Amino acid sequence: MFDFELPKEVTRIWDLVVPYVQSTNQLDVYINTSIDEPSCYSEICYILSTLTVDETDYFHINTPGGILDSAFQLVDAIKRCRATTVAKLTGTVASAGTIIALSCDELIVAEHTSWMIHNYSAGAYGYEKGHELKARQEHIDKSTNHAFKEFYSGFLTDKEVKEVINGKDIWLTADEVRMRWQRKLDNTTVPRVTDLPPKSKSRSRKSS
Repeated sequence: MFDFELPKEVTRIWDLVVPYVQSTNQLDVYINTSIDEPSCYSEICYILSTLTVDETDYFHINTPGGILDSAFQLVDAIKRCRATTVAKLTGTVASAGTIIALSCDELIVAEHTSWMIHNYSAGAYGYEKGHELKARQEHIDKSTNHAFKEFYSGFLTDKEVKEVINGKDIWLTADEVRMRWQRKLDNTTVPRVTDLPPKSKSRSRKSS
C-alpha cells in the first residue's frame, strides 16, 4: 500500500463570501457580489465593533444590491463603529449598496461608477394566509419608506424620495454622486449614535 495525505483544504481570503483584509490601523471589506443573508456579515459587524478612533475601515463596494435586512445590519454596525469609515465605489453601486455607502463618513467615487436607487422588491414567504401577506406588506411599506427618507435625506430631494417610493429608478453618474454627497455634507449633519465616544474631531466627512 502507498501512504499518502489528502490535500489540505485551503481557504483564500478572496474565497470568502465577504472578503476582508485587516492590517495595522486599517480594515478593507469587499462587497463585490449581491448582498446576501445577514449571517454572512456577522463577522464584519463584530470586527467593526472592535475598531478604534485611530483606525480606518474601507468598504470597497461594487454590488447590484440585495437583501435590505443585511444592509440595515451593516449600517447599524457602521454607525456604531469608532473608526473612520470610507466607501470606495466602483462599477455599479445599486439598491442596498447605496444605503451602505451613504452611511460611511467619506465617499471615494471612481470614474465611470454607476449609481442606482430604487424601491425594494419582495415576494411571498412560505404559506402565509391572505391577511398575513397584507399585514406583512403594509408593515414593510411603512418601515422601508421611513428608512428611505432617513438614508437618502440630503442626497435626494424630497420629490425624488417620493418618486423612488412610488417605483422610479434613479441612475446617477460618478460626478453626480460626488456633487450630491458634497451637498449633503454642506447642508446636513448626519446623526450618529450617542452611546459611544465621538470620532476624532480632526476628521471631516468628504468626497473625492
